[in-house]
Amino acid sequence: MPEVLSSHEIGLKWERQGVFSHEGYERRHMLDFENGAVIAAGGAGNDFGPDPEKMLAASLAACHMMTFLALAAKKRLQVLSYDDTAVAELSRRDDGKFYVSCIRLSPKVVFEGDKVPDDEAIEAMHHKAHDHCFIANSVSCEVVVTPLKG
Repeated sequence: MPEVLSSHEIGLKWERQGVFSHEGYERRHMLDFENGAVIAAGGAGNDFGPDPEKMLAASLAACHMMTFLALAAKKRLQVLSYDDTAVAELSRRDDGKFYVSCIRLSPKVVFEGDKVPDDEAIEAMHHKAHDHCFIANSVSCEVVVTPLKG
């Protein structure tokens, strides 16, 4: 069993609204991330909050960004902005079960100052960020990072 270095807890609350049956039930629930950060979430295709697949993509994108920013800070680079679009692709396995087969990131980073890295250096930083991202190291799906030019 690996040594636990830290734990990251959230609260989840769901309550029945109306009828609960095999034909349908309320999918809206609340996620409490502490410090006042509470979001409404739901199942796929809802109109009130992110579904678990979007939250998985968001977790991976945020972890990749935080790792990238740490690398940039260590290199004394000045990051002006970081934008990304993350997409979780749902597929069906041969046994019929659904799964997230791939998460695609399309980060666009804008630098300023005297030390602006070239495209090759930025791509290398994204590769290193992916290698060190906690969430990327935790998922079994394919992760594709395609940096966009800033």
